[in-house]
This record gives sequence, structure tokens and C-alpha cells, in this order.
Amino acid sequence: MLDKNPDEFYFGMVSKSGPSAGKNSTGTLNGDKGNQVLSQEAVRLFKTQDLGYVRTVRNKTSKEVEALRRRCAGIEGEGSRVVFVDGEEQMGERLEEDEDRMEMEGEKGEEEMEKRLRKAREKEKGKLRGMLEAAEKRLEALTEAEEALDLQRKKMAKTMSVGGVNKDGVKFKVRERKR
Repeated sequence: MLDKNPDEFYFGMVSKSGPSAGKNSTGTLNGDKGNQVLSQEAVRLFKTQDLGYVRTVRNKTSKEVEALRRRCAGIEGEGSRVVFVDGEEQMGERLEEDEDRMEMEGEKGEEEMEKRLRKAREKEKGKLRGMLEAAEKRLEALTEAEEALDLQRKKMAKTMSVGGVNKDGVKFKVRERKR
């Protein structure tokens, strides 16, 4: 018999996953965490709930995209100020205040004001475009997820009513039998 060196050690001798036979020291298979398998009905229910959530978020995102598009169009248009007042009296006061302010600023501040206003619009436009791009990407991803979940739900139905692709890449359609 060969003499073994008692000081010999390799990290390969230490194994966290247990013996290579597929079971660890407790006798359970690797990767089995003891979770119960869900029934087909429960999985279908979860899929429909997931689909409902994705649709809700997609609708919210589509409204956000629409609002951002309107805001971008408003900034690109001519800049006009809208002031809401309670009555004729308040409107007259407001117009007088605006006229007084314009006279005080004079012509020298007018060019500078326009320049600052233009810069502010450009900055706001850039922000809105970035937000719009991100929202559109999110909307596209949510739409794809919704379609995938819907297809998955249809495939899991008791009677399959959708075609698909088998593992060889061949497309197929499910047809109802003739009666």
C-alpha cells in the first residue's frame, strides 16, 4: 500500500455540493428546496393576474407617453403665457401689472430675457425628450411582455387554441376537428 502524506491538501477535496452521486449528506437532490409544485389551475390564475398587472402598467405608461408628447409639442410651439383669473376686475389689474413690468424692463432687458427664455426652453425640451425616450422604451417592453404572457396563457388553456413552434423550429397551428 502507498503511504499518503498527511499534510497533502487540495481545495478540490472540499465540496460544498456533496458527493458527485447527485445527493448531498441529507439525502435530498441538489437544487431541491422542498417547495411544493403548483397545480395547473394555480399557475393559470397567476398568469392571468400577471397579465392584468402588465396591462395596467402598460396603460399607465401609454398615458404618460401621450402627456410627454403633448408637453414636447407645447414647448416647440410659440411660447405664450396663460393666466387664469377670477373675474374682469382681476384681469384688468393683471394686465396693468404686466404692462408696468414690461415698461420697467425696457428694451435692454428684453433681449437678455429672450435669450434666457430660449435657453430654458432648450433645456426643458432636452429633459422631456429624454423622459419621452425612456417612457417609449418602457412601453415597448411592456407591450412585448403582455403579448408573451397572453400567448403563454393561451398555450396553457385546457384546449390549446394557438399555434406555436416546436423544438425543431417548425411552426404549427392547432386546428379544431371537423364535425
